Amino acid sequence: MMKYRYAFVLVLGLAACTNPAKEAPVGTYYDLKSYIEQQISQLQKQQPTVEKQAGFGKEKDQQTTKEIDWSRELDLFLQADINKQAYQTSYQKNRPDSLTYEYTLKTTEKLPVQFLRIELDSATHQLRRVKATLRTKNSLYESERNVWLEAEKGNLKRYHIDGFQQLAWLDPKQFLIEGKIQ
Repeated sequence: MMKYRYAFVLVLGLAACTNPAKEAPVGTYYDLKSYIEQQISQLQKQQPTVEKQAGFGKEKDQQTTKEIDWSRELDLFLQADINKQAYQTSYQKNRPDSLTYEYTLKTTEKLPVQFLRIELDSATHQLRRVKATLRTKNSLYESERNVWLEAEKGNLKRYHIDGFQQLAWLDPKQFLIEGKIQ
């Protein structure tokens, strides 16, 4: 009896660890999430020097640092991932060439990622550039975030985030984050 109870608990435990409804089937969209998570892990281990510029409104700050929380720094790139089961039919797919993936939100859909473009390197076929536009709008709040990154040999070298945030009763506030990895 104890043997069967152990097997039952094991089966329940394994079932709880999988969530088949969360990710889209392989090949639906480019797997940006895996790439960004791999870069976050690698950058946290390496702690490279970064020339960083950040601004909110008219204030801007520039610094050179190794102290970056990469999970937080690259979070908008994770948010730009559209490889979710619920999004499977929400985007028009376009392949301008064999190295470029473009996804544009269908006009009938209301999702934050409006556009995503992935470019691969012609020699290595590794990710070379990502560009995305994310928008959020409701009766109290509106924001737009434009993000792009560039990689060399698959490794992140530059990233850029700009856009605005606006509460319904206030003027929009512009923001900017740029980083160049040494």
